Amino acid sequence: MKISKIILAMAALGLGMVGVSNAGTVYMTGSTAMRSTVYSALTNAGTVFTAAPSVTLYQGGSTGNNAGNGANYMGFQGTLVGGSGTTTLLCHWTGSEDGVLGVCSNTLSAFYGTFIDPATLDGADHGTNVPSSTVTAPVNLAMADNAQKFSRTKKPVLNNGNEVGVITFKWVRNPGNWTGTNVTDSQIRQALGGLCKLAVFSGNAADTNSYVYVSGRDNQSGTRVNAYGDSGFGIFSIPSQIEVNASGVMQLSPNSLYLDDFGYSSGGTLAGTLGASTVAPDSDLANTNAGNNGFSIISYLSVGDASTAIGKGAVEVAYNGVTFSSAAVKEGTYTYWGNEYIFEANNVVAASEADNIFGFLSATTGINNFCDGTKAIKLTDMHCTRNGPTTDPAHN
Repeated sequence: MKISKIILAMAALGLGMVGVSNAGTVYMTGSTAMRSTVYSALTNAGTVFTAAPSVTLYQGGSTGNNAGNGANYMGFQGTLVGGSGTTTLLCHWTGSEDGVLGVCSNTLSAFYGTFIDPATLDGADHGTNVPSSTVTAPVNLAMADNAQKFSRTKKPVLNNGNEVGVITFKWVRNPGNWTGTNVTDSQIRQALGGLCKLAVFSGNAADTNSYVYVSGRDNQSGTRVNAYGDSGFGIFSIPSQIEVNASGVMQLSPNSLYLDDFGYSSGGTLAGTLGASTVAPDSDLANTNAGNNGFSIISYLSVGDASTAIGKGAVEVAYNGVTFSSAAVKEGTYTYWGNEYIFEANNVVAASEADNIFGFLSATTGINNFCDGTKAIKLTDMHCTRNGPTTDPAHN
């Protein structure tokens, strides 16, 4: 089972913006699907910071990739609304389940000194002087695509958690042997079980020499929590997923298996693999089990990451006969969406900088106010509610 390592950026005085007095540093992690919405709230003058903060974005690795508001690492510096001095907020988006684990355990691995003077960042969104040594730092805040009761980390029970919007997801397929336009809960469950024959999806009794697989996220992902819960597969059930490279060739897991509890730690990385054709792949799994007749992939992604995958050649499919739209989510007819929460660690001191940021982002003028209506939807725009991914939406 793959469990992503939680890595968070930590500020160093020598690498911070010269001449600025640091009042304190706050650490935030969690949902990759919600990071662009959080970014919008944080960079809007008057929402969290009195003026638009200084921002540094760092994707990771040696070159980065101009990720913008989809960067894995984000750093913000400015004066909080109603505060004084300079506060640094450092974010590393590692997945909803990583986020809940972080605020519950209070410590995690961290890159030291990721917030640096934006002037030292080059065009590839990485700093030329970013150190690589790691330290441990407390996680104060986290975003999650589900309530804690649907998380792997249920204890300690978090004292403070507020719903701040609805996060939306899609199912897509790659250019494989299956060319359908709709996927059902039953098909998803069978594909997650591994070696699901194409006939289950195509309805053609002759399609028994090719298979439909799921390529998805690791078990630290809220996108996965909602996909498994909503389809009835089971949030904590162990899947048989695959990973492919950019050419569509299946990759071996650490257990030397092609089918395993595979999963990407980033939805963006997953999206980048779903445009490859697998009609005639060079894969040992296909050679052994399907006579090298090719295979097909279905996958679950945030709406933003689905757009990336579609741009690379993947195809959006309807879910249980309903095509994604904002209206369908709001009315409860399209059900693949999650309740988005912000959580605060139990040891955060009241009226501290972390507590104040939590309050600003929790308010209706915070994250909820910056939901774009497609990738994330305002609570006030929803005409239905649900307790979590294992329950059906009920119309208001």
